[in-house]
Amino acid sequence: MNLFRAYDLRGVYPDEINEKIAERVGKALGTFLQGKETVCVGFDTRPSSPALFKSLVSGLISTGCDVISLGMVPGPVTYFFAWRNKIFGCYLSASHNPVEWNGIKFFKPNGVSFTEELRLLERIYSSEKFIRGDGRLKEERNAIKDYTSFLKTKIGKLEGRIVTDFLGGSGIASAGTFKELGLEIIPLHDKPDPSLYGFHRLEPWGDLLKTAKEVVKKEKANFAVLFDCDADRSVFLDSHGNFINPSVMSTIFIENILKERKGGKIVVTYDCASELENFVKKNNGKLIWNRIGHNFIEKRLIDEKALFGVEESSHFYFNTFYPFSDGTLSTLYLCKILNETGKKLDELAVQSKFKPIEKLYVDAGSDEKKLKVVEKIKKDFPEAIDIMDGVKIELNKVEWVLIRASQTLPEINICAEGKDKKRLREIVEKYKKIVEEKLRELNE
Repeated sequence: MNLFRAYDLRGVYPDEINEKIAERVGKALGTFLQGKETVCVGFDTRPSSPALFKSLVSGLISTGCDVISLGMVPGPVTYFFAWRNKIFGCYLSASHNPVEWNGIKFFKPNGVSFTEELRLLERIYSSEKFIRGDGRLKEERNAIKDYTSFLKTKIGKLEGRIVTDFLGGSGIASAGTFKELGLEIIPLHDKPDPSLYGFHRLEPWGDLLKTAKEVVKKEKANFAVLFDCDADRSVFLDSHGNFINPSVMSTIFIENILKERKGGKIVVTYDCASELENFVKKNNGKLIWNRIGHNFIEKRLIDEKALFGVEESSHFYFNTFYPFSDGTLSTLYLCKILNETGKKLDELAVQSKFKPIEKLYVDAGSDEKKLKVVEKIKKDFPEAIDIMDGVKIELNKVEWVLIRASQTLPEINICAEGKDKKRLREIVEKYKKIVEEKLRELNE
């Protein structure tokens, strides 16, 4: 298992990532920064996070880097602190991975995650040639307060009554942000829990939507929102408990932003709805298709000076604020739109009736096998669009299927769009069988 992945570091605790490894990572990062930079560090609610945090900080300080401890905060708050203060940052989390996993994200003073830098960091880590120094540790307890003040200045006071399901993740710490901007929240799973409430993985899909669906209807709230463990993703349900597909959800944001800015560039990942191309064009924007992954989106937003970005995994990037995705910001921005238009979420979402999209995950058993299967798929479909970690097979002007290696788990991700639900099921089943057949060939 490779600890260094395309987006960050991830592994199962304590076999693949532990205190000794975290300290070594800290030393590698400090060496990469030549022991001269200040680094802010935050962590999520996973039971292994505090211990890994202490070890990572110890490694950083040993190289001469100063560290600002933010404690347990949402991931975007750590990104914000780094971006606002023009320093480097780290965040301990494995996002939506199961509770036994953990990891580390790294980001630069411009709010963009490491990309090419990860490969250099990996080489330093492997060499174990670390510099020595005497850094200092400082605790900062106003990070969320400063973050909230910034958003309040940019967005203003809001009205609304919403269900917020934190799923036991670090978004718990941002409950005060919603209240400070004037919102009434009905919080769910809002206490730190060592087992993360027993959820297998903190990906706000499927069965994890059940409680929020029931409560938003019962409480007659404006809408419900669910966050993953580091709270950079946000999944929305309307007042009737209906799930709003992320591509459809993005049209609400895109239309508003393009209207305000009188046009601009929008970055969209390959797994989003094909109709977004026409939608963006119709709203005087230019759509840019991009590789999946938060670090690749952030970099593209900066390079292209794009206004907004979206992934089908419910990451929403408001580069009119900052380049990283933030579940709290997307929730506040939606409330702002609802306040200004006087409309309900289901009224806005119905304007963008897209074709159905489905995502599923096939367990490959190991990272090595998932990569081999994807390489076989690439050879079998040479006409497909190469998206680096997989392929997008275009079946016609509307329908497509995307097959890629997960960058976070030993899985193969399949995502498809069909002209209707029946056709979508046929596409998904067909290509799922192809992937499973490739796996069987490897196991024979």
